[in-house]
Amino acid sequence: MTSPRTYRRLNYLQNNLSLLLISTVIVIVDRIVKFYVTENLKLGESIPVLGSLLMITRTENPGAGFGLLPGMNWIFIGAAFLVLILIMYYYDDIIYRPMLVISAAFVVGGTVSNLMDRIFFAKVIDYINFSFWPNFNIADMSLVVGVTLLLIYMYSGHKKIEEPKYSHY
Repeated sequence: MTSPRTYRRLNYLQNNLSLLLISTVIVIVDRIVKFYVTENLKLGESIPVLGSLLMITRTENPGAGFGLLPGMNWIFIGAAFLVLILIMYYYDDIIYRPMLVISAAFVVGGTVSNLMDRIFFAKVIDYINFSFWPNFNIADMSLVVGVTLLLIYMYSGHKKIEEPKYSHY
């Protein structure tokens, strides 16, 4: 039988691996698609996927979501670092709660990929184009999923997990 301490250690390792794997896959997939789009499409050029409903369209966003605050790149870089610092600060609270681990992984993946765009290009490369919505990318979707999971967790009545008390005997 596994002791509570061993189980906790295994859970810790599994959740760390999950966070690392999910966030890394998000960054790699988004970077590959962005590379493909920038190498094969001119700015504004589209490839239809589902007719005019869904297209891959190369666009560049120098602002926040929906193009807000264009040219304020330093604010978004600072905000991205703040998000990553907050996740590191609350890491011990996050790592033992699987839903928070998944939420944090999606937020980290999306934040890191868009942060790379902002640092290297001073804008974010977007490519998913629904005819009824502003263009976005996989990193943006990842951020929305991560924040949505966090909100669900926060408002679903989860209570703080009590730390197990270990005796020295």
